[in-house]
Amino acid sequence: MEKTLNISFIYGIDTVLALLLACGYCAIVKKKEMWLVWLYFSVFVANVGYFTLSISKTVEEALLANRLGYLGGVFLPLFMLMTIMKVCKVKCSTVAKAILITISSMVFLVAASQGYLTLYYKEVSLVFVNGMAKLQKVYGPLHNLYYIYLFAYFIAMLGVIIYAL
Repeated sequence: MEKTLNISFIYGIDTVLALLLACGYCAIVKKKEMWLVWLYFSVFVANVGYFTLSISKTVEEALLANRLGYLGGVFLPLFMLMTIMKVCKVKCSTVAKAILITISSMVFLVAASQGYLTLYYKEVSLVFVNGMAKLQKVYGPLHNLYYIYLFAYFIAMLGVIIYAL
């Protein structure tokens, strides 16, 4: 039980620190980069998801917490890419931004379908490892989509940096 409290406690500290960094950036920096603000809060939302998952008592709570983690995690690469583009002074058209936001939203909807559809996870159950909640998952046919999505954003970020150099 002590190990569980420590892990949940660490998740809680991470969550509080992410919120403090986001609020600190908003309070201290006068000329804010909005994509960076979104990035900070995306990390906070993902951390809230991880923390609440660790203390979940039911499958429904754990699935909701997991969705929250994915909400932060899915949009994080988009915000990172936009921040990198801004720093590298690479322009992105409004249409391209709209397409990227739409793709990110669609990936989130697929990831959030857990517990409703079998696209992302075929089966989900809640298990407790050392007293901490953990989702036991059987992956569905679209689970690899998330890895492809992350890899595509990673390549795009590298591409922007190389282009800017």
